Amino acid sequence: MDDVLQGIMVLDLTRLLPGATATAYLVEHGAEVIKIEQPGEGDYARTLAPEVFRATNAGKKSVAINLKDPRGREMLMRMAERADILVEGFRPGTMARLGLSYEELRGVNRRLIYASLTGYGQTGPYAGLAGHDVNYLALGGVLGLNDHVIPGVQIADLAAGAMRAVMAMLLALLERAKTGEGRHLDISMLEGVQSLLTVPLATYRATGREGCEEVLSGRYACYNVYQAGDGRWLAVGALEPKFWGELCRQLGCEDLIAQQFAEGECRGQVKERIAAIFRTRAAAEWFEALRSFDCCVTPVRTISELAAEMPETGDGRVPALGEHNP
Repeated sequence: MDDVLQGIMVLDLTRLLPGATATAYLVEHGAEVIKIEQPGEGDYARTLAPEVFRATNAGKKSVAINLKDPRGREMLMRMAERADILVEGFRPGTMARLGLSYEELRGVNRRLIYASLTGYGQTGPYAGLAGHDVNYLALGGVLGLNDHVIPGVQIADLAAGAMRAVMAMLLALLERAKTGEGRHLDISMLEGVQSLLTVPLATYRATGREGCEEVLSGRYACYNVYQAGDGRWLAVGALEPKFWGELCRQLGCEDLIAQQFAEGECRGQVKERIAAIFRTRAAAEWFEALRSFDCCVTPVRTISELAAEMPETGDGRVPALGEHNP
């Protein structure tokens, strides 16, 4: 599958994380991605976060174009004539002011898929606002779920932004194969964040509970995290009764099987019983003891542990700014 997008040419006009990650996925599967950068400074990530830039831009080409210059505009128009996809992440209206709107580029290439990846979409009350991951999580309701703690991973940029953009572009390629026509994709990270809230929204509408009061956010002992005796942590995802029953049997607390979804004071007592048992052994010991049983218990790994196991992303060469200018 690594070459499934071979022959697909992508113009990447985005900066920083979401758009660069989206097009990096396309590179991984064989697409030719040409990064369009501002002469002189290029993508802000080159200097703000060079390690992230390397991870998300390896294997791409770089062409430096001043899009505010008529000559730069004409150069991009010529490139768009033979491109399959264009991805841009400017605020709504910016590309139109540059004379590079979807309608204008469609005039030179009706097959072009034109993806606009923004925080709040092309229209609506927030469309003109500046923002970053934390803002989209705030307006999208995610920060209100867990004591307003900022997650350690960029959920809006990556899951709600980059991945949804890739899905939309691939679907548009599939549609184009049938119709011969491209289209404009309006991808809002705020909308993507809201689409991730299926479970808490459904729970709130049914019960009136919000935040951490829903099942998949630690309300019950069967779906929670516990500190082991060595200070490391374990995650328990024994949501189905068969998994919870097996966990209780292996931990020697079969009397708790019937209390999986207990409420009130009993709910806290069940959680404390399980916590006390896990504190009796080291996390690695627990994992080895339970991994052969269907208990859904796994250790919480650190980034350093993960880095030692996972291959480094962005193994291709990172282009110098403007390296591929004609």
